[in-house]
Amino acid sequence: MLPRVKYTVAALRFVVSALMLTAVTRSFVFDATHGGDIWPWDWFGYFTNQNNLAAGFVLSFAAVTLLQGRRRRWLEYARGAVTVYVFIVGTVYWTLLAPVMPPEIVWTNDIVHGVMPAYALLDWLFIGDRAPLRYSKMWVIFPYALVWLAVTLTRGATDGWVPYPFLDPKTGYLSVSLYCGAIVVIAAIVTAIFWVASRWRGLVLAVQAPVPLTTAATA
Repeated sequence: MLPRVKYTVAALRFVVSALMLTAVTRSFVFDATHGGDIWPWDWFGYFTNQNNLAAGFVLSFAAVTLLQGRRRRWLEYARGAVTVYVFIVGTVYWTLLAPVMPPEIVWTNDIVHGVMPAYALLDWLFIGDRAPLRYSKMWVIFPYALVWLAVTLTRGATDGWVPYPFLDPKTGYLSVSLYCGAIVVIAAIVTAIFWVASRWRGLVLAVQAPVPLTTAATA
């Protein structure tokens, strides 16, 4: 039974990742053909696009290592981090952006803001092929996010490009600061919750913990 579950989980990860890649590709092609010249630096500057691609890569790699029967410790932290990121992507979109940013292609929008965040969350909570994450390493989610935020705010203040309305300097830096601060606090809370959740072995694969590659990998 366990081998069948393992293959099913791996297949699900590959399918969701492929679906996400299809949606991102379709969205890029649509914008390039309907919006004139498209500047990749802008298009890939969206937190949504970056983190859907990151989540797809991590889930695909997790599927491969699951099929190999191994555990890569860095991958478990990467999986935790991208789960936090895409969860925030979905939450911010449906609470702040959906009312003011109607999508041009509904199905691609639903995948990157709905399907991927939902699947990543369910995968993290119910599939137990990961060891508990150390609380002392909760910081791993912040370097990338803070760099992205710094670059985005710098661009907003210089060339005027911002990916999301609530980061636009024209709304006032107090407003931008409040939104950024709230998102950082939410990210910290969500990370703590997901790190706690990593101590639950999940509903499937809980008794089939992959063998570490090295002794150091279990640290």
